[in-house]
Amino acid sequence: MSPDAGRDRWVDLDEALRMMFRVVLAIMLRESRTRYGDSRFGYLWALIDPVIVMSLMVLLFGIIGRTSPVAASLPVFILTGYMPFFLMRNVITRGASAAAANRGLLQYPQVAVADIVLARIVLEVSTATVVYVVLIVALFYGIGEPLSSWFDDPAGIIGAALGIFYFCLGSAFFSSGLARIWPMWPNIWSYISRPLFLLSGVFFTLENLPTSGRAVMQYNPLAHVLEWFRSVSLPGFESNSYSIVMVLATGTITGTIGLLIDRYLVLTGDEEIVG
Repeated sequence: MSPDAGRDRWVDLDEALRMMFRVVLAIMLRESRTRYGDSRFGYLWALIDPVIVMSLMVLLFGIIGRTSPVAASLPVFILTGYMPFFLMRNVITRGASAAAANRGLLQYPQVAVADIVLARIVLEVSTATVVYVVLIVALFYGIGEPLSSWFDDPAGIIGAALGIFYFCLGSAFFSSGLARIWPMWPNIWSYISRPLFLLSGVFFTLENLPTSGRAVMQYNPLAHVLEWFRSVSLPGFESNSYSIVMVLATGTITGTIGLLIDRYLVLTGDEEIVG
C-alpha cells in the first residue's frame, strides 16, 4: 500500500469520526429536550426522582429497624447501590427503544442506530453522574455526611466508573439489537428489572450473604457491578465476592452480540423490524 493510500484512509477515518461526533452530539441535545423539555423543572425532575426514592427507602429501613450492613451510614450505603443499578437499568431500557423511537432520524443517511444508542448512553451516564455528585453535596450540607464517606479509593473509583460505562455500553447495544428482532423485549425487560432491583445488591452486599446465596448471586452481573463500586467507594468495606472479569466479559459479550445484530440488519436491509 502506497503512503498516499494510507494517508487517505486516515483522512477518511478522521472525517468519519468527526461526523459521528457531530451526529451523536446533535442526538444528545435532541434527546435531552425531548426527555426533559425546555423548562428547568424537567431537568430538576432528574434530581427530584432519585431523592424521593432514596428518602422512601431510608424511611422504610428506619421503620423496620434495618441498619446499614457496612460501616457506612444508611444514606451512603443505599445511594452507592441505587445510582449504579438505576443507571444500568435505564441504559438497557433506553437502548431497547432507541431505534423504534427515532425512526424519523434513521431516514437520514448520516444517522445509524449505533449513533442513537451511543447518544442515549452518554446522556444517561452524564445525567446520573451529575445527580450523584449533587446528592453527595446535598448530604454534606444537609446532614453533615463527610465527603470522605464516598471516596475511599479515588483511582479504584475511576476504574469502576469506566467498568460501569463499558458494561452499560455493551448492555445497551445488546438491548437495542434484541428489541429490533424481538419486539416483545422492552416489555419483558420491564418485568425482569423489577425483581432485579431486589436481587442485585441495592439493599445488601454479596460479602454478607451466606455461602449458598452468594453462589447464586455470582450469576448476576449487576450484583458484581454494585459490589465493585461499593468496594472502592466505601471506607472500611472491602469485598472479595465480585469479579471484574465478570463485569467486563458481560459487557464484551453483550456488546458484540448487539453489534452483530445491528450489522446483520443493515446488510440485509431488514430494517422494517424496527418499531
